[in-house]
Amino acid sequence: MALTREQILAKRNVRQRVPVEVPEYGTLHVAKFTARDRDRFEEIVTGGIPGKVNLRNVRAQVATLLVVNEDGTRMFQDTDAEAIGELDSDAVQAIIDAGFKLNGLNTDALEDAVKN
Repeated sequence: MALTREQILAKRNVRQRVPVEVPEYGTLHVAKFTARDRDRFEEIVTGGIPGKVNLRNVRAQVATLLVVNEDGTRMFQDTDAEAIGELDSDAVQAIIDAGFKLNGLNTDALEDAVKN
C-alpha cells in the first residue's frame, strides 16, 4: 500500500546519517543527500554550467551539505564553505569520503557530475 502525500512529506527531515570519526574534530555526523542537496552538489561541481568542472573550494562546499547535527539538520550554511576551505585537507577529505560512500558515489563522483 502506497503512502499518502502527507506521510511522504512528513519524511522530509528523516534521512540516513552515520557517525564519522575525524581525529581533528571528534565524531561528526554525515548524512545522505536530500534531492535538493544532490542538485546543489551537481551545481557546485559544474559551477552551474553543464559539461564544465568547477574545482574552486569544491570539497569545502560539498562538506557543508554533508555534515549534520545529531537531529539531521545541517551543521553548516553554504556561506561557511570559505572557512571550511581553510581547514586541514585530510579532515575535510575524511568527511567527503564518508559522505560519498553513504550517498553511493564513487571517487569519480566529481567527474561524473560534470557529465550529467
